[in-house]
Amino acid sequence: MLGEVKELGILTLKEKKKSALDVFIESINSRNYPHIVAIILEKQSDKYIYKKVELEETDTVNPEKYLYKKGSPRGSNFSPTAMTIEVENTFQNKILNWFQSIKRNKSQEVLEIFTEVEKALIEKKGKILKDINSLAKDIKSFAITLKIDDKYLYDMAEFKDAFLTLILEKNEKIAGEDKTCSICGEKKLKVYGGASPFKFYTIDKPGFITGEFNEELSWRNFPVCGECSLALNEGKNIIENSLKFRFYGLEYMLVPNFIFGKEGKDLIIEIIKKRLDKNILLKNETGSSLVTAEDDILYFLSDMQDNLTLHFLFIKKQQGAERIILLIDDIFPSRIRKLFSAKKAVDQLFSRIPFHFGKIRTFFVKSDPGKRDNDLDKYFLEIIDAVFKGKNIDFKFLALNYMREIRREFKNEQSDQFFYKTIDAIESTLFFNNLNLLSVKEESIVQTQFDSIFEKYSLNMDTNVKRGIFLLGALTKMLLNIQKRERQNQPFLSQLKGLKMNQKDMQGLLPKVEAKLEEYKRFDKGKRIVAEEISRLLLSSESKWKLSVDEINFYFVCGMNLYNDINQMLYDKKEDEPSDEQSNDSE
Repeated sequence: MLGEVKELGILTLKEKKKSALDVFIESINSRNYPHIVAIILEKQSDKYIYKKVELEETDTVNPEKYLYKKGSPRGSNFSPTAMTIEVENTFQNKILNWFQSIKRNKSQEVLEIFTEVEKALIEKKGKILKDINSLAKDIKSFAITLKIDDKYLYDMAEFKDAFLTLILEKNEKIAGEDKTCSICGEKKLKVYGGASPFKFYTIDKPGFITGEFNEELSWRNFPVCGECSLALNEGKNIIENSLKFRFYGLEYMLVPNFIFGKEGKDLIIEIIKKRLDKNILLKNETGSSLVTAEDDILYFLSDMQDNLTLHFLFIKKQQGAERIILLIDDIFPSRIRKLFSAKKAVDQLFSRIPFHFGKIRTFFVKSDPGKRDNDLDKYFLEIIDAVFKGKNIDFKFLALNYMREIRREFKNEQSDQFFYKTIDAIESTLFFNNLNLLSVKEESIVQTQFDSIFEKYSLNMDTNVKRGIFLLGALTKMLLNIQKRERQNQPFLSQLKGLKMNQKDMQGLLPKVEAKLEEYKRFDKGKRIVAEEISRLLLSSESKWKLSVDEINFYFVCGMNLYNDINQMLYDKKEDEPSDEQSNDSE
């Protein structure tokens, strides 16, 4: 995959005609650091005088002017620009200490400039800190930089030269001569071990270092030549700034792999340009997205031809390092089109509640609301991986997670979330089914009057018992509606055992529903037809159902929430029993 990052870097270097300096500059995260405090100095003769501090919004259009690149957490950065944690410590460790790190190997003229600038900052340190604290007292997070005679650091040759010098010095510490680059595969005069822009491995702990635990030999871990390092850094910058996307509490990088042709490269450049212009969205059409975000890259990618493949790299940052938690590699745009086709089929049934990946995420966040961390991220990513790669998904596993959330909402009789959570589960199942990710059982199916409904939803209802349970859920819902209308409560809910009914419970539920309908004198012809079909389907099933408790109750709640389709078929498209709850949104 690093080869693809390099190719992207080469492409954008040519497109933008960027210099080596520009490649190494990092953008300041304007979301986390929306403001910059600039320490203003003025040159008078050969001296530098502190004038004031100014507050400005972080520039996202020309971020290079701050000449920022993060350095060691325990040392200074590569320029006197730094994110503020505690003002005094940041000023000392990141601003003043930078001048100490750059004084080596410099000409006398440049050395005098840095010495005078440092002297001005030290002399007025107390005043500067006071002014910063006063100016930024109501701001939670900001960065600090220097300006001299209204020039930013990027506009001063001495600071730009120092910036590159520090970067090269760092790389030179861990280098091998006349060795082969791991990226281009060519033997080069020099390769570097600290040149990778990615933090997927570390060399600051002996256990991670090859070469007899000698840090100076750690270039053997990941030898990269200067040319590839430049392209890798540019590729990483582009991905960080334009091809990184939020995904329901997670984060992924999109890495294109150009197979052939110019079209794929042009489209990626178009995406990059649109993402860099924060006022332009790739797509913002309600209901069309697979992701609930303003900028849905998937919709845009679905229009591409198969002249490139895509890597989706999900990462998690931990203690300054980046850990790969999932790599979905070599996905063709045609596969993404299939996902949108499956979504479209679901949306035709539920036009007012369009499907998106957030419906799946609903069931794979936390196994318990009281948990601090999202302990189900791993399972959510496994499902997303299966969706993109066309792998089978175990429905028992889905039902277990569906029902955990649905039962939680079922306990709250006043909440509409029971309905919406069930619809989320139904839509997700339909989406998986439309992609042929759920295995289908081969069984002789009993013909019923409701086969058109089973075919309409195709909720993996491939056995008689599943269809019978679905109809029983619909009939039970009709009874609950009657109770709610006539008694203003629903005492029959207690018979549903918190939606933890097993086979015996489900088989015993039908006569109880029939008896209650008789008691209310509402066991009319339509409901008798439903009851008869339930009996036929369940009697035609195996004596021991091959369904988990979660699967049994899932098909039951599906029937409860989609009961209106049964009503419309039985009662000439007029609801027999007015519902006091949400009616289903299928059309």
